[in-house]
Amino acid sequence: MSHQQNFSQTLWDQFKLSLFNIAYKIVGQNNQSLQITILLSLIQFIQLIYLPFQIQIQFAWHNIVLSGEIQKFLQYFTILRILNQQKTSTYLIAMYFAISVILLIAILVFLAAILEQLLNNKLLIMTLSIALKFLMTVGFVEILRLHFGFLVCKRDQNGQLKMLYTTDQICWTGSYIIHACIVIFSIMIMFLIVVIGSKLFIEIKNNKKNSFSMKEGSTYTFMFLYASLSMLTYSIVEQPKYSIIVILIQFSTSFLLFYKVHFKKPFYNKIIQKLWSVISGLIFYTNFMLLASYTFEHIIFIDTLKGWIVTMPMLLIILLQDEKQTINLIKANMIEQLSSQEIIQLSEFLIELCECYEKDKNKEILLLGFLEVHKFTCLNPKCAIKVSAEMSKKFKDNHIYTDKKMILKEIIQQIYQLGIQTYPLNVDLKLNYSYFLLEFKQQGQKALKEVDIAEMGCPSFEQQFLIFKMRKIIDDTYQKSTIAVNQIKYIQGKDRNIKYQFKQIKQLSEECAYQKISFWSTLLDENPNLQLLQKYGNLILETIQTLKKKLFKLQRNIPLDPQIQRLIEKFSKYVHNLDHNKNIQNANKKKLPSQQSEHQYLKNQEELTSYSYPVLVLELFGNCNQPTIIRNINQSFHSLLGYSKTDIIGKPLSLILQNTYLKLHNVFVQSYFSQLRQDQIQENQERIQFLIQKNKYVLQTFSINSIYTTDKGIFQFCRLRQDLCYNNCAYLIFTLEGKIESISPSCISILNLDIRLLQIRQLTIQKLFPYLMDNIDDYINKMNQIVFENNINSLSKSSDFEDQQNDQCVSQLYYAQLYEIQAKNYQFPSIEQRPQIFGYYLKVQINETFVPKENYLIKRNKLTHQFKFSIDQNSYIFEQVSQTASQYESIKNDSEQQIQEEPKEFVILQQQSFPSRKQFSMTILKQGLGCDIKTMRLFKGEIKEIIDLDQEDEEEEQIREKTQKLQLEEQKEQYQQIKIQNQEDLMYHLLNVPYSPLLKKLICILNTLMILMFAIAVGMYLVIIQTYNQFQSAIDLFAASNQRFASILKIQSNLQDLRGCYLNLEQYSMKSTGGKFVQLNYVELSHELEVLLETDKILTSANVQINQDYQSIINEFQSSNVQMFTKDNSYQNFTFTQAIEQMISKAITLNNSNITSFIDENEDFHYYLHNTLNSIPKFQLISQTYYYSNIQSLIDDLYIQENSFFILQFCCLIFILIFFQIYIYFHQKQIKEIIVLFLEIRENQVKKMINQFQMYLQLLQLSEYDEIESIEDEADVQEEQDYYLGQSNKFKKRESVFQMYNYQKVQGNFLFFFTLFITYFTYLYFSSTIIAEQTNSLVPLVNLTSFMPTQYRLIDNSIKEMLYDENAILFNQINSLQKLKQELESIQLLDAELHELNQKNEFILSDQYKQIFDDIYIQNPCDIIMANDPSVNSTACLNFNKDILQEGLAVAITNFIENAEYMLQQYSFYNKNAIYNNLTFNISQNHRKNYTCNIYNTRNGNANRKMQKVFIRICHMQLLKELQSYLNEHYTDLQLQLTSLFMIFCAISILIYFFVWIPLQSRFYSEFKTAREIQSLIPIDLFNNCQSLQTYLRYIKETFFY
Repeated sequence: MSHQQNFSQTLWDQFKLSLFNIAYKIVGQNNQSLQITILLSLIQFIQLIYLPFQIQIQFAWHNIVLSGEIQKFLQYFTILRILNQQKTSTYLIAMYFAISVILLIAILVFLAAILEQLLNNKLLIMTLSIALKFLMTVGFVEILRLHFGFLVCKRDQNGQLKMLYTTDQICWTGSYIIHACIVIFSIMIMFLIVVIGSKLFIEIKNNKKNSFSMKEGSTYTFMFLYASLSMLTYSIVEQPKYSIIVILIQFSTSFLLFYKVHFKKPFYNKIIQKLWSVISGLIFYTNFMLLASYTFEHIIFIDTLKGWIVTMPMLLIILLQDEKQTINLIKANMIEQLSSQEIIQLSEFLIELCECYEKDKNKEILLLGFLEVHKFTCLNPKCAIKVSAEMSKKFKDNHIYTDKKMILKEIIQQIYQLGIQTYPLNVDLKLNYSYFLLEFKQQGQKALKEVDIAEMGCPSFEQQFLIFKMRKIIDDTYQKSTIAVNQIKYIQGKDRNIKYQFKQIKQLSEECAYQKISFWSTLLDENPNLQLLQKYGNLILETIQTLKKKLFKLQRNIPLDPQIQRLIEKFSKYVHNLDHNKNIQNANKKKLPSQQSEHQYLKNQEELTSYSYPVLVLELFGNCNQPTIIRNINQSFHSLLGYSKTDIIGKPLSLILQNTYLKLHNVFVQSYFSQLRQDQIQENQERIQFLIQKNKYVLQTFSINSIYTTDKGIFQFCRLRQDLCYNNCAYLIFTLEGKIESISPSCISILNLDIRLLQIRQLTIQKLFPYLMDNIDDYINKMNQIVFENNINSLSKSSDFEDQQNDQCVSQLYYAQLYEIQAKNYQFPSIEQRPQIFGYYLKVQINETFVPKENYLIKRNKLTHQFKFSIDQNSYIFEQVSQTASQYESIKNDSEQQIQEEPKEFVILQQQSFPSRKQFSMTILKQGLGCDIKTMRLFKGEIKEIIDLDQEDEEEEQIREKTQKLQLEEQKEQYQQIKIQNQEDLMYHLLNVPYSPLLKKLICILNTLMILMFAIAVGMYLVIIQTYNQFQSAIDLFAASNQRFASILKIQSNLQDLRGCYLNLEQYSMKSTGGKFVQLNYVELSHELEVLLETDKILTSANVQINQDYQSIINEFQSSNVQMFTKDNSYQNFTFTQAIEQMISKAITLNNSNITSFIDENEDFHYYLHNTLNSIPKFQLISQTYYYSNIQSLIDDLYIQENSFFILQFCCLIFILIFFQIYIYFHQKQIKEIIVLFLEIRENQVKKMINQFQMYLQLLQLSEYDEIESIEDEADVQEEQDYYLGQSNKFKKRESVFQMYNYQKVQGNFLFFFTLFITYFTYLYFSSTIIAEQTNSLVPLVNLTSFMPTQYRLIDNSIKEMLYDENAILFNQINSLQKLKQELESIQLLDAELHELNQKNEFILSDQYKQIFDDIYIQNPCDIIMANDPSVNSTACLNFNKDILQEGLAVAITNFIENAEYMLQQYSFYNKNAIYNNLTFNISQNHRKNYTCNIYNTRNGNANRKMQKVFIRICHMQLLKELQSYLNEHYTDLQLQLTSLFMIFCAISILIYFFVWIPLQSRFYSEFKTAREIQSLIPIDLFNNCQSLQTYLRYIKETFFY
């Protein structure tokens, strides 16, 4: 093999593995319920049964009426019913939407195959799973029908090949070819997707979560084959000529589908298998009856369709019958060699017997019979049943050798091994054997070995995927086995020794220490970089999380190694607190003996007498409809609640567990089984629950629960205890609505509330405690005073007297504390969601008098001696105070000791003792101004202080007041202070902070603006598409208006010629046509009348809507200003439309008349001829203006709409830009506010923590038993105190630097998408403007192209009428020779304008139109004329008027004008006195008429007549047709282009919204949560002591929690 071939093979193998990986991910997402599968299958049945009744083959039933009704009914379930006979643009929108679904799937699969990281995107995988499920079920037939429906064509009455399901699309011309190529390419991609998908989306085992799971996918492919071939033959086979081919293909493919589904049984689910057997059978039967009806109707059968209807229910009943057993166990034992498929079927059936024989007696009999027969028929000396019989005799106590399941599994394994020896190359057999080894024998290594052997056997594509899937399943099984019973062996086998574990944990802890040093060192910068701080914080959290996971895996079932334990203790001490892991380890050690004893009990079902505390054993069930059952209790439990064993064992848990807590227990059970936990022992945290006593009162208990998985079931072992409470408390349990469900017995003595009252009438908590629910935040987890309204007669009176007893309601005051009943401890840690609240319980205590404690003691010296002034001696006497007291006395708040006042004439002199520095520092705050002013006296040579007793009393009063004030402030601070107990408590306070309401509002605003922008884009698209369609219709109406006038004038020409024939005035024409001139004019008259009627129908049925700016034109068009004259010169006013109807009625009358009626004396003839030469041409300009105003109105509306939409879109985008920037700013600000909290920590604390981290790193370098004495600098007491109060002068606020992570990338992406949308809307705006300008430029060209033939015809008819009757009124004038000359000049100007417009618009017009215009006007138009008018032959055209047409129509028109001018000149030369002997024909005795009639009975006159009737008319019709075709095609292409752009816009919008915007919100929310987690790196003692941190905690608590 060459190098290029090797490279291609390697590339294909890699892509194939990527496809397998994608399919494995998607199959894992396929969790389809049985109900949805049945619904989808029934929809598919209706889609498939519709194929034999399609309209193309409907005649084959020979009953058009009945088959038509069935077809109409089934058509309601198809999309073509909506799109049938719609415009091509509507069909293209639906078709390209289907194509976009296919291409989206293909692109997503291709990207996921190339970029493996996309496989981790759950949203992408889910989207791909849903899209593929839709495509491969109900979406396939409809999408395929849309594709093939575009390719189905049929010839119309004119022989043109047009689409069957649209009204205006010609097949295989123009843009249709491009669309068809895209459709064919899309069909190929779709077939590739469904064929590969059907081979990959299979299950190797029965996935009970996905009822649509299949064993193999080739069978389901026949459903695609049946639908595809049926629609393909409908598209390419001509009907009804070759209908038998279509019927035979449908019959054969439906038979293959039924055969494969019914006999191969691809579905695991028996209900779905039976349903698809019925579906395929009914489809095959329907096609069979269709073939019978088409072939033998009226020959052998009659009313086959009715027979089909009658027999369908009977066939349905037959197919629904239960199938008999297809596995003959006796035959399987007797035959020496089975085929590979029989081996697989036999093994699967035996496995089913092995799993179900205990519950089904019939299967048990089959199993026992098979074992008995196999015992005697097996020729293998090492047969499992024989070996088990021999071993059971040797080891009678070992029940493994008599276990039927084990024996049968060994037999199945031997059957597989024998089959593999017989068929060594059979891959399916090896795959089934490997799955058996993995699932039923738990032998993963052997299963993997068999998979490797199977891979070497040249497996098919489908088998290669099964091999890949088996490997994935084995890998997943090994990963799940880490939490299985053999977890210790798995860990030891993976890690080998404890040193490797120690090195890993040491490396992680060292890495975390270095990261923390970098983290905290950032705070020491002068301007800390908060972005860098956030980055290091994320790294620390990731490292700690990895370390916790590693420790959790190690200590889950076994104690940690002492070396690792010491390392973790050091890490917790110096770096990061991991005490909870140590607690888990210690708890595991303590639990081990109790768990062993409990497990021993559950194994042997021993009594529970050995337990001194209450014990309860429950059996859990995974079925939500099966309640938890009480299996055993002990004597302590009986004493606790009063139940005996006979009262409670075997009863549901609802008997003893309060209703609200029963709901929590159900949540716990569902959580346990939803996690698919494989632990044999699972310990849960202690939790509170209320049990119901036998007297129906509730009792509060605390329980620790263990869950054990045994062979007999799953059991919960509950160990109960009661809390010792010295205060008498009452408990009331009530729902979220306030309904009281249960009460405790103490409610009788405390609240005078009995259980009987709850049984008699329903009480609510609002009735007993009216202020509780309104102030619920004041009582949640806090003891506070509450008012209880007690009805005195509530227990003695009936509820009928309640209203009369309201006056006797007494309010009492209690202390109460409210608790939420939530599922916090009832769910496993892996479930990350906010706990749901199920109710409340209220704890009520009696209100006792509260006596405050003596918190402050102010000491003062007690006087022992004092000086008194003696009047007798006239001096001070120093004497002892008579009163006795203790050395110190206390100042109390309520019971203050009054100091006895001394007489005013006495003063006290006291020795002042100076306080210590410490006392001064503590009391200086209590002293006021002037405290150092003292009264001093000289006494016995010493200076003494004289203290006034009144002054001392005042000071004592001030001190007491200040002390009380400080005491209250301290109590308030202590009450407000939030004490953080541990890391979990800190995380609870931080992580439960909800997302910012402002950011939520900004997200809502941005979502609303995005939806509004999308809605405006949809509206803009619909308006532009509708305007383009209206442009086409308006231009067609504009051209039709001129064409109607041209037809009226053409009929006028025919009437003039017929009159001349009747009066023998057309001698030249009769001679040149060989006397057939009359017949030719009759034919032309009839044909032109049909054209006129068709054109008028289009115009009169059109709905023309012109805006109010053109109201004057509308009024003029709708006014009755058209004067229609009769032969007697009387007239009547009509509107222009009514006047046209008058002309049409006269033309119809004249068309049915003979030639004698074509004279001026005939009123109808005169009415038509006179008015079409005068009134109708005059008001035709008004009609032309009216329809031109319709186009201008649309252009004006488009300008207004596109300006409005563009302004709205621009404003919407600007608002999105503004609010997005606000959103980014406030998100960045919020993250900064969270991170900036670290700046509140002082530098010495940061340095202290860094020293601790460095100390830990030094410890890692020493031996494990060495320690380092931590050296702490002694700080000044005042400085420490000031720090904790947040008043340090050394602490300075620092400026910080912060920028959001990937800020530039986010802004760049936003600007890119913003520019993309601006570009899209700008393109739409300018493209619409350009289209409107082009339309405005091309409309005059359309007008002139359709209007010019009318002018040539009108001038020719007017000249002929003037030559016939000199008194004829032309253009509302008598003797209108001068008017005719003016008209000739205007015609020349119009012809020049036509050429100028073509030259002006040459860059807009198509090349084909320009080529036709050149062929007609410049070159030779004869080929075009002959192609459109079979009556004109080559000779007549080429030789016409001296070969003038060979020089182009422009020369011929010039000649036409010259001839007209010559005839007018000859007419003006008439002299009544002259004798004209050179006249060719003697037409009339009237001298003037003979002269004038000879003027147009010449070659030039006849040439002009033929020019305007034939050549000019055909040439301009072809030009107009090509111009209209170009415009229609141009507008269709614009619609397609706009639709494609709009679809791209929708796809980009959806991708941006779901894959950019929503992930960005999720990332921002994750950053918010991560930033909160980074806050948890602050030590707990700082949170408890630092005032600023406490303020922050109180702020988030008050702001977000209440």
